[in-house]
Amino acid sequence: MINSVISKLKFALIILLIFCRVGHCEEKLKINITHPWLALLASFIGGSEVEIIPLRIWNQNGDLIISEKGKILRELEDGAKIIALDENEASETGITTPNKFNIKYLYSPFPVKISALYDPSVIPFVAQRILTALSEWDSQNYPYYQRKLAEFQARLSGSVLVGQVLKDITVCDMGESCGILLQAAGCKIERPEEIENWQKGNFSGLREYLDKNKSQNIITVFDDDTPNSLRKYLSGRSDCYHWGRPTLEKDYPTFLHEQYISLWQKIIAKPLPGQKRK
Repeated sequence: MINSVISKLKFALIILLIFCRVGHCEEKLKINITHPWLALLASFIGGSEVEIIPLRIWNQNGDLIISEKGKILRELEDGAKIIALDENEASETGITTPNKFNIKYLYSPFPVKISALYDPSVIPFVAQRILTALSEWDSQNYPYYQRKLAEFQARLSGSVLVGQVLKDITVCDMGESCGILLQAAGCKIERPEEIENWQKGNFSGLREYLDKNKSQNIITVFDDDTPNSLRKYLSGRSDCYHWGRPTLEKDYPTFLHEQYISLWQKIIAKPLPGQKRK
């Protein structure tokens, strides 16, 4: 009788442990991230083992803003885990007392402009540093994070290969960041000399320039880093393409794949005299 009860208790305990594992009873590693680019990478590499809390996000206009008007930042507990690109980027986020937190800087300082995070040749190196940070906090899941990093690198390379459908296609780059990705796809890129004036809101000659590009079937590409007034002007034209922002709801390799394909579809929607189809 006693043995039967013990056996049932053991069985119940095993079932409970399995349920807890499946139901995520184990608490995830909570990481606060200072920049949405880093949040994208950490979300992919951390996968199901990490909860990402972005301290800054992109709003609907693509502008970089503090999450929840700074509420998350103000309510950070002492010792909260934070990943920042470097000390300057952490300060820009509003972290004025870094010694209160368990903060890891990926670089000291980041050696190039933050727009380099768009560059497919740079992203894997940043992702590797995120892997190191996560593993220092959660060493038991290092093999999992390592597999996710390998998956990320493979899928990123695949997305860049997809972009090769744009190889040798001429595009006009009026963005501030997407040019790196257009170069990675092998596009022939034109950058107008007058762009500095147009970025300041002086649109003299802009319409004529765009009309000339349109007559030559050259698509103009801009992004959310393009100054707001110029961005609004370009948004109203069918011969211009808006390179958007990724969100945490969609992993970056998938986003990049979709952007390349969307741009390609816009280009081939109307046959382009003087430009070869692939």
